[in-house]
Amino acid sequence: MKTIRFPRIPVLFAAVLLLSGGAASADSGRDEFTKTFQKTLPLKAGQRLSIEHRNGDIHIRTHSDPQVSIEARIRVSSSDREGASKFAEGIRIEVEPRSDGVSVRTIYPEKSWHFEGSGHVSYSVDYDIAMPEASPLTARNRFGDIEVRGLKAAGEIANGNGKVSFRDGRGRQRIENSFGSVEVFNNSGDVSVTDSNGAVTVSNVEGELEVRNRFGHVQVTRVSRRCQVTGNNGEVVVHGVEGDLTVSNGFGKLDIAEVGGNLDARNTNGSLSVATVKGRAQMSSSFGTLSFTDLQKGGSATGTNGNVTGLKVQGNLEVRNSFGPVHLTDVQGSVDVTNSNGTIFVKDIQGGAHLVSSFGLIEAYRVGGELRAEDSNGAVRATDIGGGASVRTSFGAVTLDGVAGAVDVDDQNGTVEVRRLSGKGCQRVSVKSSFAPIRIALPDNSGYSVTARTSFGKIRSDFPITTSGSLSEESLSGKIGDGRCEMTLSNSNGNIEILKK
Repeated sequence: MKTIRFPRIPVLFAAVLLLSGGAASADSGRDEFTKTFQKTLPLKAGQRLSIEHRNGDIHIRTHSDPQVSIEARIRVSSSDREGASKFAEGIRIEVEPRSDGVSVRTIYPEKSWHFEGSGHVSYSVDYDIAMPEASPLTARNRFGDIEVRGLKAAGEIANGNGKVSFRDGRGRQRIENSFGSVEVFNNSGDVSVTDSNGAVTVSNVEGELEVRNRFGHVQVTRVSRRCQVTGNNGEVVVHGVEGDLTVSNGFGKLDIAEVGGNLDARNTNGSLSVATVKGRAQMSSSFGTLSFTDLQKGGSATGTNGNVTGLKVQGNLEVRNSFGPVHLTDVQGSVDVTNSNGTIFVKDIQGGAHLVSSFGLIEAYRVGGELRAEDSNGAVRATDIGGGASVRTSFGAVTLDGVAGAVDVDDQNGTVEVRRLSGKGCQRVSVKSSFAPIRIALPDNSGYSVTARTSFGKIRSDFPITTSGSLSEESLSGKIGDGRCEMTLSNSNGNIEILKK
């Protein structure tokens, strides 16, 4: 066994250094030299432990004693035994007491010489550190993992090319990493995480949370206050935020649930799913589906090139979409929907509905208030409307079944059918179309003053009409019953039919 001299560290506290040299490995043809380093120094609560390291892991646990215990395992391996020995002798661990705490540094020799044999030198230093739980921590590392448990003071952790794990802490924590994952579990205090090219997992933060990540999955659960998450090129999942949530993502799925405050969620090139928001929700997605349920104070949704689906909304709702359908059910307020190149379907809307589409069908069922529908190149179908119905469209049929208020339809190149006028009292009816028939079905006891005109078509009525003036198949003016309501029907190149219920 070869003995390797390790440089003496100029500090006043005792250190224990155990040295060993291994024989050449039969498999790799390499010699491995290992050293162990031990040192214990006083460190009071409030004094900072600072660590500067690379090429190896750092494992930190805490205790209540006013001291820091440092253990390190040094490993050097090479097919060049003499070169490995020389390199191992040059590795130093500097532990320095300061007025504000203790610093630990790992210093490697410059690899300026050539190693003989088939391989170069490989080396690492792994730390196992026990420190006071109430001492602040600064730890910087590259090419290795960092693990911290039980820190009850502020921490700053920066790493590269390795994993970072933080558990069971208290105080404000700031964590940065690249080319490695970050895990944070259980911290009473604010947390900030910045990562690139690695997954981020955060759970149970009693404080505010900010996460920024690129090229990796992000999963956040249980945050007691405000939360902000920025992701890219990976799936983002955020569940259980008691405060406001602001989240954005790109090129990956965005999944949100159980938000106690307001929500601002934006995704590009990926789907967006939202469930249970107690505050107002503002959502947008492009090139992916957008779905939401249980919005307790209403909100807005904007989508492009994907479906928009909403269920169970309390309050008013505004939706904008293009190149995809919109499907909304159970809204305890009013809806305002604009869609292009996609259908609109709404059902069980307690308030009114304003629906605008182009190149898509509009369907509305059980709307408690007024319906206003504007379409082009699409049909409009509405059933059980609690207020009036105002419809504008072209190149599509209009079907209204069960309208309680006034009816106003302006169509071009489409059939218009109005059935089951369900309101009490007078319901004004105005219908205009072309190149397709108009059909109006009325109850037996109806009373209307009718003005009807068409060209290249005929007018037919199941009701007796009391007329004044001239009467023809293309024009009439008269009364049905007591004539208390106004009905105006205008068509060209199509018939007009007034039918009994």
